[in-house]
Amino acid sequence: MSANIIDRRRINGPQRSVEPIYPKQPTSTSSAGRPDGRAQNAVRPIFVKTGPLSPQASSAACPSGSAYYEQGKIRISCAIYGPRQGRKSNTRMGAFDCDFKYAPFSCSWKRSHMRTSDEKEIALMLEQAISPAFVWRRTRRPASTLLSRDGKAATISAAINCISAALVDAGIELYDSVAACSVALSGSQWIYDCTQEEEDKAECSLMMARMPSADEVTYLLQHGKTSPAQTEQAIQASAGVCTQVYAVICHYLQASLEQ
Repeated sequence: MSANIIDRRRINGPQRSVEPIYPKQPTSTSSAGRPDGRAQNAVRPIFVKTGPLSPQASSAACPSGSAYYEQGKIRISCAIYGPRQGRKSNTRMGAFDCDFKYAPFSCSWKRSHMRTSDEKEIALMLEQAISPAFVWRRTRRPASTLLSRDGKAATISAAINCISAALVDAGIELYDSVAACSVALSGSQWIYDCTQEEEDKAECSLMMARMPSADEVTYLLQHGKTSPAQTEQAIQASAGVCTQVYAVICHYLQASLEQ
């Protein structure tokens, strides 16, 4: 039975991939001791681009809006399909469905072409973080594809930011755009926008999604134990970082409208 569901058309590569060997480059280290030289309260540079993902796509398959998002080594693309009429014509509230998928080359290990439980869990997180921003909801399905990851909490935050930009590009009416960020506890200090290496060494991580203009938190996720004072400090720090990320996203959206 299991042999019948194997896609024979695909090329079965190795279970793990090996990075090419490059000459070692001198790396700078900041006073905070981070590998990439950033300060503890610094976020990796962000790049956002909205518009068609494929200019040659047919009109039937063309999304209503799309966005491409980069933050350090993280690269995500998102497409919005809808709004469209749902299955129940008399319903007052719509449904917001999200599909999240890792590209096969996005991780150091081989990703299956079938949807995994991890991808379903992240898709549910994205739905819960974005849904409070809708003024009215009809059926729409954003499809988010992760091209490259660097830290799970940072990757989820980047996916939320990418979906927010794509929703604006699609002309969906929102109360406010949702901006997200992640922080991790290293010793007694919270460091911002951690890489995978930093997340592995951290004692605790916290991810927040927030609507800065409305001053409303839409999603909050914490892994690890902290004291109430440390948690409050992390929430205040995350709120400030979300405001900074929100300003960057708005800058790119304004530039895309001017073009």
